[in-house]
Amino acid sequence: MTFIDARLTKGVHDYIIGSLPFTYKMLGMLAGFHGNRESGIRTRQEVAAKGRLNRYDAQVFLTVLYRREHTPAKAIPIFDGLIARFPRNYLFRIELAQMYAASEEKRQALAVLQKVEDLKKAGASGYGSLPEEKIAYYKGALLFRYNDLNPALAQMKQVAAKSSELDLNTGMQAWMRVGQIYDLKGQCAEAVNAYKQAIALAPESDGAKEPRQYLSSPYRRKEPA
Repeated sequence: MTFIDARLTKGVHDYIIGSLPFTYKMLGMLAGFHGNRESGIRTRQEVAAKGRLNRYDAQVFLTVLYRREHTPAKAIPIFDGLIARFPRNYLFRIELAQMYAASEEKRQALAVLQKVEDLKKAGASGYGSLPEEKIAYYKGALLFRYNDLNPALAQMKQVAAKSSELDLNTGMQAWMRVGQIYDLKGQCAEAVNAYKQAIALAPESDGAKEPRQYLSSPYRRKEPA
C-alpha cells in the first residue's frame, strides 16, 4: 500500500473527531484524541484523487461527506467516475439521482432513474436483482419531492401493490407516501386507508409511528424556513 493510500484512515479519523460538538471534542482531546475536520476533508480528497489501492473507497467516503456537508453537487462528478468504473453497480446511479435531486436538478435526476429502468429492462449485468418496484419507488419519491402529486401517486401505488414482496422499509414508506399524497389532494378517507396499510405491515415497529400520527392529524408539507 502506498503512503497516500494509508492516509485514508487518518483522514476519516480527523473528520469524525473534528466534526464532534465542542464538548465532546474537548473530552476527546483530554483523552488524547485529536482531529481537524478541514484536514480530514483534504486528506480524503487527496486519496480519492491520487490513491491506488484505496482510491475508490476514498471516493465513496467523499460522496457521503458531501451529502453530510450539504454540498451534493460536488458528489456528482465522483459518481460519474464510479459509474464508469463499476457499470454493474446500480446503487451508484441511484445515488447519483439523489445528488441531482438534492441539487435541485429535477430533469437530470429523472433522466438518471430512467437510465436505471432502461438498463433493468435490457437485462444489463448487475441489474437483475433490482426489483422494478424499487425504481418506481425512487421515481415516486423524487416526484413527491417536487410536488408532482399525480405521477408520484401512480408510482407509489405501483410499489404499494407489491409491498409484501419488498423490504419492509420500502413497503411502509410507499404506503405512507400514498397516504400523504391523498392528504395533500384532500382525499382524507383514502389517506387514512393508506396509513392503515402502512401500519399493518409492522404494527409494533418504529416505522409505524409516523403513519399512525397522520390517522388523527392529516399530513401537511412544512413551510420553508
